[in-house]
Amino acid sequence: MFNDRRSLYRRNEIDKQQRKTKAALAAEKIEAAIVNCELSPGAVIVEAELTEWLGLGRTPVREALMSLANANLLRLGKGGVIIPELNALTMLKLLELREPIEKLCVQKAVNRHTEADHKVFADISERLKSIHDTDRTTFMSILWEIHIALSNASHNEFIHSALRTTQGLSRRYWGYFASPTDQTLAREIYIALLNAIILKDTESAVLQSKKLIRYLRNFTLHYIQEYSDPSSYNFGA
Repeated sequence: MFNDRRSLYRRNEIDKQQRKTKAALAAEKIEAAIVNCELSPGAVIVEAELTEWLGLGRTPVREALMSLANANLLRLGKGGVIIPELNALTMLKLLELREPIEKLCVQKAVNRHTEADHKVFADISERLKSIHDTDRTTFMSILWEIHIALSNASHNEFIHSALRTTQGLSRRYWGYFASPTDQTLAREIYIALLNAIILKDTESAVLQSKKLIRYLRNFTLHYIQEYSDPSSYNFGA
């Protein structure tokens, strides 16, 4: 009897792990489609369409959608899955939260990164140098790698969770509006940031993090000034 229970327990645990893996894969694909605007901002999508697109069962897809909703990358409504609009004010609010979290992440990454993390940073830095300014798809993919690598190197799962909430929609907004010149500037900042972490130079790494947030804030304010009344926003300080 006990052997039967242990066998049933093991099967249940295996089923949970497989479902978790499928849910994680589904979340990764849906997030990429949102960030790269393959799922149009403002669109409402029926859950069954996503299930068919992913080729997965309803349970892992539902788990993936719940995870992404918790990260504010989508909303679950009665009519279906709602993809957030591109919104400059939302971007500025995200940057307010992202700034202190990213600073902490960078500081911990400098102090805690392992040899394995070091190799990841070095590899990403080299690949960044070879990206053409018009290759937005590759650059966006590497941006995602950078954010994962930084949060992993902090060795703090709570930082990882917080950054996921702030960075996904930030990347989407930037990727949608950025020019090749913006990509060049962002690439240079990220290369300098990664190299500072590799060298364990906390001061320089934090400086580059601040430079990145300042650039992203100015980038967003530029579009507010072009398309709306800037006096209605107070994010300059």
